[in-house]
This record gives sequence, C-alpha cells and structure tokens, in this order.
Amino acid sequence: AVVSTQSTGMANGPKICFVIGGPGSGKGTQCELLVAKYGMAHFSSGDLLREEVASGSARGKSLQEIMKNGQLVDMDTVIQLLQEAVVKSHAENPDKIILL
Repeated sequence: AVVSTQSTGMANGPKICFVIGGPGSGKGTQCELLVAKYGMAHFSSGDLLREEVASGSARGKSLQEIMKNGQLVDMDTVIQLLQEAVVKSHAENPDKIILL
C-alpha cells in the first residue's frame, strides 16, 4: 500500500490521506492500524456502498440492484458517497485526518 497526503486546497478544509494499492496489498490493514493508533477516520468505497444498501434508502435499493446484477456502480455515485462521508466527518471533527 502506498500512502499519499493531499490538501483539499480549501481554507480549513479536511486533511485527506489517500491509501492506494492493488488488491491484497494491505490497504485495509494499514488503515485499520492508522485508525487504531492515531484516531484517523477511514472510508472505503466498498464499505460506503454496503452501508448505503443496508440503510434501506432509495439510493441503497438502486445500488443493491446494480450490485446484485454484477454491474459496477457508476463513479459519480461512488464519489458522491465519499464526498458525503468526508463532509460529515470533517463537520464532526475538523482536525481528524481522513483516509481514503
């Protein structure tokens, strides 16, 4: 897993750290360790998609159909879920570093 930090360019915006790597490279493991040791927030697209489906919302029901049919969820929806999670996390704790 490779860790790279990125400023959002917004005054007082969230501090975001991108964790990237191929399948099985340890991204999730490294994020778990960073969350446990430093109290960072971690959001993965897969977790956010599953949470949205579990919420029973209209969007979640639509996502469930897409995923059940073996299709990929469109990038705009994934980005929207990530953006909502980042905005909420930053509003709750502006000093927390966010792992994506």
